[in-house]
Amino acid sequence: MTSGPTTNSLAPAPQAPGEQLGANVNLLFILRGLTAAQVDAQLKAVHATGATLARADALWELSEPSPPVGGIHRYDWTFDDAVAASLAANRLRWLPIVDYSAGWARSLPGQDHSPPRSSADYAAYGAALAARYGPGGVFWRAHPELPAMPVEEFEIWNEPDSVYFWTPRPDAARYAQLYADARAAIHAVDPGALVLVGGLSAAVTFLPQLLDADPGLRGRIDGVAIHPYGGSPAAVLAKVVATRRTLERLGLATVPLYATEFGWTTRPPGALDYLPARLRPHYIERTLQALASSGCNVATTILYTWYSPQSDPHNSQYWYGISPPGARGSLDVTAFSAGLRAAQRQVQARRDRGC
Repeated sequence: MTSGPTTNSLAPAPQAPGEQLGANVNLLFILRGLTAAQVDAQLKAVHATGATLARADALWELSEPSPPVGGIHRYDWTFDDAVAASLAANRLRWLPIVDYSAGWARSLPGQDHSPPRSSADYAAYGAALAARYGPGGVFWRAHPELPAMPVEEFEIWNEPDSVYFWTPRPDAARYAQLYADARAAIHAVDPGALVLVGGLSAAVTFLPQLLDADPGLRGRIDGVAIHPYGGSPAAVLAKVVATRRTLERLGLATVPLYATEFGWTTRPPGALDYLPARLRPHYIERTLQALASSGCNVATTILYTWYSPQSDPHNSQYWYGISPPGARGSLDVTAFSAGLRAAQRQVQARRDRGC
């Protein structure tokens, strides 16, 4: 354990906003070779579908390349400012993934997916993000020419229950401390911020481990982000329902869910989450509708992913994107837009009916 705020110092969970729909846009910013004009064109297309939210990394290693001196953190906001500005210009609200460990902070040298040696240093970065991009943040005051689209939610890490993203192996106790410290630091800057348990790939098993490691987190979790990848819309929905049942058993029935990744790759055949291209439009539209009508308190649904380069037929990560490079649109985009409209109608109908 590292020094920093304890879970007992955390404020009660703030209220989640109404349901939000959007897409992951991370590869637009972290892949090389795209011009600013190409990125802007893609984001305009995202907004045109009716999406309101865009999920992308806030990369700690780029924002704080050097360790603090005398306890003073110094940040280079070039990367994060570019993300915030591009999204705001296209009226998309940013859901940042606060990731991963800065080079100087890694518990395993050379492994950016290893947790930081000090959760307090990570928490300081989260607080700095909230101060800069949250409501009334420094960035918005410095850029009055942009629509103010303050960050309202922060996702703490990405898949901390996966060996690939938490090296060398998932550690619920260590992640509990990271989440607790980050939440306390962010709430000290913005008490209304929603601090999410990072997108879990196996929430049904990891959430009980998390509360066993720190029972004080019960009642102190603002939201749980999950990645319910599945071979069909029904499989995706089943994972969401299973997570909701798990939260209920843990005494967290009112905690909202955030489906921050789901999707399918179309190459190569046999890859994890592979789906023939002809089936994907229908799967996208049906899944968006199913999650909106699930009754599982899904506060946010975000497709993975909007754009991928489609340059290597053997790399499945390059074929999740629904907006091909240089294309004006696709059947996937049309289905995504139709699914968003149907989901929004479902949300409105529930509001009209009341509780």
